[in-house]
Amino acid sequence: MQTIAITGATGLLGRTLVKTLEAHYHIVGCGFRRATPPLVSLDLSDKDAVSAFLDEYVPDVLIHAAAERKPDVCENDHAQTLALNVAASEHLAKQCNQRGIRLFFISTDYVFDGVNPPYVEQATTNPLNFYGQSKQQAELAVLASDPTHCVIRVPVLYGDVEYLAESAVTVIAEQLKSDPHSALDDWAIRYPTHVEDIALTLADLIALPKAQLGGIYHVSDTQALTKYQMAQLIASALGLDGSSLVALPEPTQSATRPHNCALKDTRLHTLGIAHHRDFAAAIGAVLNQHLQG
Repeated sequence: MQTIAITGATGLLGRTLVKTLEAHYHIVGCGFRRATPPLVSLDLSDKDAVSAFLDEYVPDVLIHAAAERKPDVCENDHAQTLALNVAASEHLAKQCNQRGIRLFFISTDYVFDGVNPPYVEQATTNPLNFYGQSKQQAELAVLASDPTHCVIRVPVLYGDVEYLAESAVTVIAEQLKSDPHSALDDWAIRYPTHVEDIALTLADLIALPKAQLGGIYHVSDTQALTKYQMAQLIASALGLDGSSLVALPEPTQSATRPHNCALKDTRLHTLGIAHHRDFAAAIGAVLNQHLQG
């Protein structure tokens, strides 16, 4: 049985990766401050610790899902963002190359400026905020370390959260519960994607021979929604009246967001890999499970 190591295994995507892949692989999940057994505590900024981790567990595949993903946080702490998103990713990529480990690096649609969507895998990147810039740098470093490494670009994610604010999608539900007259961005177009669909896609890619892989892959659902439009569907799922919500025609966050960076998954389409689900039904199931729990 192959061994798959997963960084960021305590996070929204990481937890689902562990749950989805553990039926067919030996999983070694790692995190940092929130990691408790059986997860391994690993400081990705400690190069010696990272090398020792890879030598001890000898994974066949490593999925690097750990990152600072909040654009506003990245904008206010460049040093920490570069340390985790760029330096740690580059070191992991080099170490995986030296050991023959297949690396899947999770990146973002925010490497694009949102001016000319949809974006194919080979499209020129032009990030507007520091989060996107850090991921752009990391992508270049990862692929320079080994062209057979895989960069997996994803959009905004949602799924089974531990708390509503864990996802930029489910946090909308928390906002609506506290203020049914909330004002929400109706400018930026997003493509919310369930973390399980990312995990299922990665499972399909991992099953392919290494010789068939390498480079950039886009994984995204296809339903275009602004935060305001998501809020309307979330309000319905919560049994709230969405008619009093306010649509904001301009962005309001401190870190600049792209207008529309739709990802076109041309490479996955060629491989016959496609995992999608209806947002309204899926977010309803997520919220119902969370609120019931």
